[in-house]
Amino acid sequence: MRLPWISSEKPSHALRQLSARAWKKQKRGLKTNDSLSHISVVLVETQEGGNIGSTARAMKNMGLQHLKLVGPGEWFNEQCRRMAGKAIELVHSAQIYSSLDEALSGENVVIGTTSARKRKAKQRIHTPREIADLLRKYGKSHRVALVFGPERSGLTDLQLARCQHLVSIPSNLEHPVLNLSQAVLVLAYEIFSSGPTKSNGNLQLASDEEREQMFSDMQRVLLEIGFLNPRNPSHIMSSIRRFLGRADLTPRDVQILRGIMTQMEWYTAGRPAEIQNSKSQPADRLKLQIPNSKSQTISESKTQKPKPRSVNKSKIQNPKIKT
Repeated sequence: MRLPWISSEKPSHALRQLSARAWKKQKRGLKTNDSLSHISVVLVETQEGGNIGSTARAMKNMGLQHLKLVGPGEWFNEQCRRMAGKAIELVHSAQIYSSLDEALSGENVVIGTTSARKRKAKQRIHTPREIADLLRKYGKSHRVALVFGPERSGLTDLQLARCQHLVSIPSNLEHPVLNLSQAVLVLAYEIFSSGPTKSNGNLQLASDEEREQMFSDMQRVLLEIGFLNPRNPSHIMSSIRRFLGRADLTPRDVQILRGIMTQMEWYTAGRPAEIQNSKSQPADRLKLQIPNSKSQTISESKTQKPKPRSVNKSKIQNPKIKT
């Protein structure tokens, strides 16, 4: 779509001084990037209306069109309208949700943002440029959610565990905290400047809702068979979420894993007493090593040699020897 003030016949004074090649690049950069229509910005518990308005403005600068608000405060006020400026239509079209689960329903790829203060997270943290390259791989056929936490605290550990990938914006260590709209603008810029995103018909990812149903089934079954500690099941489930989140699961992958969980339930249905009498959970015996440490192995307690199977001699028949 050609904007009225972008005209090759009457360029501005500044653009006249550019070479013909630079002018073409500049004109391409000023066009709306319709290939970002599959990306949503999700703001979780944002309290300041001005931050929502300035976020909408940053989104419009970079061609993002979908804004989702999870549990916002008293946000639609004069400050919000003033900071939004000409992006006020994005504010009017924003979708309001009571929970993050509802906001992420139908999304295929969930990107969580975290600050430098939380870089000790076990999950790998990408730069904005790496996220832009990652989204090009997924293609336009998958819905993407960029999730930003509250202004003061950011996303919680449980909310970050919901995300398949994490991103942090490098900044000055003396003052590393960015304003919410600044963070949105930096991440959106990297995605916008990476170029048009084409559809990837060869890849079909499971939705967030499908993955959450799978994780719910998995936690329930692993508790039933005594693998997880009922007092703290998230300790191991968070690790399971991390490595399965990196696997780019398809709907068929999710169906297979849920089928395995169902089969495990059927198999263990007749052995509840044996499981309940177990003195400890297998997950408690795992020695999880810190990444990049000298020991890279994940082992259980002392490995024991398998016991020989007992044989019922009454069922063994002596072979008949022909004479």
